[in-house]
Amino acid sequence: MLLSASALMMPFSAGAVEFTCWNPGGAGLVAGAAEYWTPERIANAIPFGETIPPGEGGFPGQLRNLKDSEAERAPIDEVPYKFGGKLLFTLGGIGYQASAQFVADDRIVMGAAHSAWGNGNQATNIRFYQGYAGGGGTLYHIDRVAVLLRWTEVAGNPPSLARSQFDYSVMRTTAASAVGKYELGIAGAGVGEDVTITGYPSRLDGGAYMYRETARIAAQAGTAYDARPHPMYGGGASGGAWFVTADNVHKAVSVVSSGAPDGVYGPSFTQDTADLVTIVKNGCP
Repeated sequence: MLLSASALMMPFSAGAVEFTCWNPGGAGLVAGAAEYWTPERIANAIPFGETIPPGEGGFPGQLRNLKDSEAERAPIDEVPYKFGGKLLFTLGGIGYQASAQFVADDRIVMGAAHSAWGNGNQATNIRFYQGYAGGGGTLYHIDRVAVLLRWTEVAGNPPSLARSQFDYSVMRTTAASAVGKYELGIAGAGVGEDVTITGYPSRLDGGAYMYRETARIAAQAGTAYDARPHPMYGGGASGGAWFVTADNVHKAVSVVSSGAPDGVYGPSFTQDTADLVTIVKNGCP
């Protein structure tokens, strides 16, 4: 039996995982209906992001100078970058853009929770443009999105390492990925390890292209990472994958939560993450 859209916005629990799930499709899903995200709306979408104030979370008050060349444009047609793309959504009636990617399953996209739920509002009109590069990309509609209930309890707090533990969303596409996916890395990186971080930073090429950077994990607290530096700082990269590669297997170990030039926070995925993937894949029963 299918749940109504209103029911899908209520809190649920499945075992130890408590979450809220809803249908974010919005306009443009009815056969023959015009797509909500016109080129004009995409161009006007606001880059979504959260900035950590200087001196917060152990970041130094005196931020070092970063060169834009420390982040470089990602080869979007290559594995694993082609698993990612631009996320578009409305929140509180305003159109935004962020980053996301296929992870763990051919119909599962992961991004940041703050790009799905904020100020008591659930995002609607969510679309994922895989392989977006100066426009284009392959459009995937989303029919389910879920965030941890813990996220809804801390979403209004200032960006912090503790808050970042819960800052991820799990979404289901109506069609399977045609390009593959990241594997899900549970506790997939450790302190002192380098990770590649991806996303669409608005201050570089206006967010039109995916960029990548290399950062080293400086600390882990609870189930959250602090990695440094973060030359892609600024809006638009929220939800972009942090990944590690071994034996040609690319594992997403986190997503961009909040950051500043000297560092970036992200959740460390857990068994709850894997369980939430299964729950959303099955339609949030």
